[in-house]
Amino acid sequence: MIFRKNAWAHLMLAGVLSLSVVPAGLAQSSQDSDANSWSAPRGYDMAYPEHGTPNMVARQGYAAGFNQGQADLSRGTSFKPTENKAYAHAKIPKGMDKDTFKTEFRESFVKGYTNAYKGQ
Repeated sequence: MIFRKNAWAHLMLAGVLSLSVVPAGLAQSSQDSDANSWSAPRGYDMAYPEHGTPNMVARQGYAAGFNQGQADLSRGTSFKPTENKAYAHAKIPKGMDKDTFKTEFRESFVKGYTNAYKGQ
């Protein structure tokens, strides 16, 4: 009888421990950088080959431009990538040089917009 109680207690303890391990594993995977799970819009890899090092400014600009280009195309708006609110008012990450960010972001925005709008 004592053996059965000990075996049951060990089984319950193993079950509780296994349940506590799963959320910790899930929490760790959700903390991974977005860089690993990012899905590039069409044409990004050709325009900005990363070779294992993500270019977060180019990703942000290209994706914003690509989405805006698709939206403008679907609405029948004329091709004007630089006359766009997202092009003019990108959010600059803290600690990054404002001029460098704007230049990179806008260049990649126009490339993304063009690829989406012209179907490249």
